[in-house]
Amino acid sequence: MTKPVTALLLVTALLVALATGWSFYLYHSGQQAAEQQAMASLDKGIALFRERKYAESLEELQSIPDGVIEDWHLPYYMATAHVMLKNYPAAAPLLEEALALNPQETQILFELGVVYFKLGNLGLSKAYFETVVEIDPTNEDARGLMDIMANLERQQPGGGPEGTPLENEIKDH
Repeated sequence: MTKPVTALLLVTALLVALATGWSFYLYHSGQQAAEQQAMASLDKGIALFRERKYAESLEELQSIPDGVIEDWHLPYYMATAHVMLKNYPAAAPLLEEALALNPQETQILFELGVVYFKLGNLGLSKAYFETVVEIDPTNEDARGLMDIMANLERQQPGGGPEGTPLENEIKDH
């Protein structure tokens, strides 16, 4: 091979390597920027939630593209915003998603107990409260709700949740 051909091949190889490296850099820079923007939106959504601006919080959290961040707080706060807006059917799958990301988090398990109670599934609700107590035996809220549910079962097995003491207990949750 002649020197000019070898030099041309070497320059071409360097240009391809440079272009590939630049593309890789741009891709990861863009991905990092998207993650930073998503985390900023998550923080803003949580702040709005804490200010009791549930609809605004939900809107901010829903603006985060799927798959950008894998943090249990995102589906958890989306779900609890739905709970505060009394949209329990939308909350349940989001809480299940949060639970898959953090299966030992008692906040998630407790909220699932509340949501399934509100949806009328007392058996599943009770199971979630029992799991909370298994993980954290000092959780008085879950223990209290389990006691109320047990009393309800003794008084009126199969009764619905509307107007029951437990409904009144978790009305503002």
